[in-house]
Parts: sequence; C-alpha cells; structure tokens
Amino acid sequence: MRKYLDRNAVPPLALTAYFSVLFSCIYGADETNPTCKTGNFALRDSQQPGPLISFGQNVIDQNQTQVFLYGDAFIGKRQHAIDLDAGVIYGITDAFCVAFTLPVAIDYKNNSAHSSGLEDINLQLEYAVYSKSAPCSSDQVTIVANASFPTGSSSKNPPTGFGSVAYFIGTTYNHTGVDWFVFTSYGAEFPTTHHGTKSGNEYLYQFGIGRNITNTKDWMIAWMAEVDGTFEERDKVLGQTDPNSGGNVIYLTPSLWASSNDWILQLGFGFAVQQNLFGDQNRNKYLLAFNIQRTF
Repeated sequence: MRKYLDRNAVPPLALTAYFSVLFSCIYGADETNPTCKTGNFALRDSQQPGPLISFGQNVIDQNQTQVFLYGDAFIGKRQHAIDLDAGVIYGITDAFCVAFTLPVAIDYKNNSAHSSGLEDINLQLEYAVYSKSAPCSSDQVTIVANASFPTGSSSKNPPTGFGSVAYFIGTTYNHTGVDWFVFTSYGAEFPTTHHGTKSGNEYLYQFGIGRNITNTKDWMIAWMAEVDGTFEERDKVLGQTDPNSGGNVIYLTPSLWASSNDWILQLGFGFAVQQNLFGDQNRNKYLLAFNIQRTF
C-alpha cells in the first residue's frame, strides 16, 4: 500500500513519539514486560495482533524466526493485480530484525493486457527506537528502512517492477492493551531513475484499531480495521511526465486475526473509500488479503 504524507504536518517520528509519551503517562509505563497473561497478552509478543496491509511492526525476539506467505488481490473495472509473497523475518536482537521478501505477480491485468512473473525482491530492516511496558499495556515506536531490487520487469504490460532500485523509509507506533490495540504508520518510497524512466514517489499514511474477541486454550482471536492511504506522484517515461499516472487512494480493510503459540492466520476484505487519480486511469474497487505465518 502507498499513502500521502503532508509535508507541512508534524514529522512522523515526532508524532509517534508524542503518542508514546501520552500512553506512557496514562498507563504509568516502566521498563518491565507486561505481566498480564490474558486478552492480547495471552501469547508471546510475536503472536500478538498486528496489521494485515500496513507496513512494519514486525520486531520479534532475538534469534526468533518467522516465515510467512502473504497474498493479495486488488480488483477493479477492467483491471486486477494478484500477488503472492513468500518471506522470512529474523530477530537479530530483541529490538532489531531483518526481513526478506520474494514477491510474485500471479496475474496482472490492465484492459486487455496481462502479465505475470517475479516482482522486485525486498530486504527490510526494522528497529524499535522506543519500547515501554506497564503491567497490562505496551507501547513501541519503530523505524523501518528497506530496499527493493529490480528483479521484476518494468517493460511488461502491466509492469511487475520499478525497473530500478527503490528505497523506503518509514516509522510506526503501536499501543497494545488487554482488550484493545491501536497503531499508526507513515512512510515514503523513492524509486530511482533508469534510462530517463522513473516511477513516482509514494507516500504512505496508515491507521488501525482492533480488539480481542476471545481466547481459547490454544488460540487468540481478534478483529481489526485498517485505513491505508497512498499518495503517488506521476511517473516519468524517457524524461517526460506521464499525465495518466499517480494520485491518491484510501482503502478501509477490516480483518480477522487468529494466532496460537506457533501460527498466525489473518484474512481481510477491503474497500476503496476514496480515489483521486490523475488523468485517465482505471480504478480499483476492493481488495482481498491473507497472511499465514509460522514462528520458530
């Protein structure tokens, strides 16, 4: 997903730090881990609820490993994009993790044109710059940085990659209580130029809220709703701006979460609630997404 970042707004890190301090004051946070063993804290940290579409918030314990399979389908009039991503996350320390993702375009369609194949592989680092826990709550701020490499194709129609290296930088904040959890994240992706062609920069703004539904003997079940917005600048092709590219899109995606001590299962269905696309472009109407994750 891709979202708009207001350049005149409070800087993302300052905003997330503000929320962290606010919740710390409310809940009297200290350096200890949550002692609750119920609700959202019934399972270890890596198995607690998190976003489906939004980026980051994947910091896990040192030497812990998660493998995942993520899929999504963006469906619109005369177009669709179906993706399947396989990847692994590894905890280098309790506050620093690395993730590698191998994405594949299963089927892309734009009018009568179809394409498929490998997309741009991605290497991501995430570091928790702030973590606080009270007996029954926790707050965390992370910095996310990644690079994608041009293993996809920019010459296919529709393209399956940028055709150049792209860099991403972002920040996330999340608060977890026994019953409720909230998060927000902001980021920007900057594709580089290759032979005078460059995809537009993308700015992400994301929010979410969720609640624990129930805990069984072995499973935690929760719901959440995400608002994921993307503002994308126009592309440049051989040095010329493409007027039929870029714009702003916002999706609202409810999802259902289920996790055990080893597994995470998540399924969501989203709607495009706002689309302001530049020029003549087809519009997406809704999305489907799922995530299956195994923790070792």
